[in-house]
Amino acid sequence: MFADFTDLDKSVPIPLYYQLKSILLNKIKTGVYQEGQCIPTEIQLAESLQISRSTVRQAVAELVQEGWLERKTSKGTFVCHPESSTTYIRSFEPFHQQVRRLGKTPHTELLELKVIEATAPLAKAMAISPGDKVISMFRRRFADDEPMVTIHNHLPWDICNFVIGHDFQWESLYEIMTKTAASRPVRTRTIVSAEKASSNDVNLLSIKPGAPILCFQTISYNAVGKIVDYASSHYRGDSNKFEIDARPEK
Repeated sequence: MFADFTDLDKSVPIPLYYQLKSILLNKIKTGVYQEGQCIPTEIQLAESLQISRSTVRQAVAELVQEGWLERKTSKGTFVCHPESSTTYIRSFEPFHQQVRRLGKTPHTELLELKVIEATAPLAKAMAISPGDKVISMFRRRFADDEPMVTIHNHLPWDICNFVIGHDFQWESLYEIMTKTAASRPVRTRTIVSAEKASSNDVNLLSIKPGAPILCFQTISYNAVGKIVDYASSHYRGDSNKFEIDARPEK
């Protein structure tokens, strides 16, 4: 039953929960798991794939939140489909996975990692108090030698201070954050906009002034609804595309 889960690769810096989520979603979309069918239990998946139950639980929880799975008390978790009026962006697989799929080599440059005091606008956006400690992390990511995206994360110090000791040129921020319940993102809200490249974008992404930039403002919440990451990403408009999977209203 689990022989076709060989795509789960523990040697790459892609969160295991995300790998499992992607595999399960693909099985749903391709009809391996059909609507109304019960998927393997958390215990079965964890034991057979030799991963933690919390990893399985997070993958399943996100698919439940997105409407692909439904939990039924004392019966199991069943395949369903998102409501017809709901639209999901299917672009948020880990950057390393996206780039490798294109046959290129990904790498990350850490440009800034420091602790700051939240300004009034930042504090309002993160639902914290002005002056509270915040971790500011700024990275640039490449496909081969071509810069593709810059990402500026803001993390609340009281929840995420343990991330400071990690090497984010090689480690995944979200994989690290999922290791504790308080910092584990379980829901995200994203605003997407198209803008013209600023002078900072020109310098960091090697593009021309005024070139198109895809801007993602992503807010991640933990299980109790507290913001654990407030992130701004600037993608080159000439080198990135994003898949939107939608079901039209009936």
